[in-house]
Amino acid sequence: MTIDDLTKQINLFLEETFAHNKARLKHINNVLAIALELGEIFSCNKEAITIAALLHDSTKQLNYQENLLLASTMFSESELLGIPEPCLHSYSAGALAKVKFGVEDQDILNAIIYHCSGRPQMSDLEMIIFISDYIEESRVFVSDDLKQLARLDLRQTTYIIMKETIEYLKSENKQISNLTLLAIQGFEENHYGGNE
Repeated sequence: MTIDDLTKQINLFLEETFAHNKARLKHINNVLAIALELGEIFSCNKEAITIAALLHDSTKQLNYQENLLLASTMFSESELLGIPEPCLHSYSAGALAKVKFGVEDQDILNAIIYHCSGRPQMSDLEMIIFISDYIEESRVFVSDDLKQLARLDLRQTTYIIMKETIEYLKSENKQISNLTLLAIQGFEENHYGGNE
């Protein structure tokens, strides 16, 4: 299957799946737009960005049990243990990408799977999807400074987003992903924290 055919197939699936959730469809397309812009700046594969961005929230309409069931086709019970519930859709979306759309590229799958939590040693593609999901235009809470920084430094932006996410989750008494905490630790050990 060509990349154009795959993209058409994914778009058709998304239009049908989110026919009654235009906001979700708009978010996905906003993420794609900013991800392609960042991909241009940081010389990242356009096709990989397109597939990862389109599929990152592709299972958002499923309930917890449905997400768990789909995710468990690709991940063991122990791998899924301790994943915060709001992040489970990213694992089921990775499974959907592989099972339904035949995506085999591990970098694309990782970009989908870890777009919610991040993780240590992320690739440029992973950071682009992670950042785009956070800063896309409908996210009114994001500062212009952070949006500008995203166009200059993927790592620093990823680090700041993780810090902001942790602060928010703590203030709401919500579960923080261990992967996010490990990623933050990695950034700080490599002196990426700085004084932002």
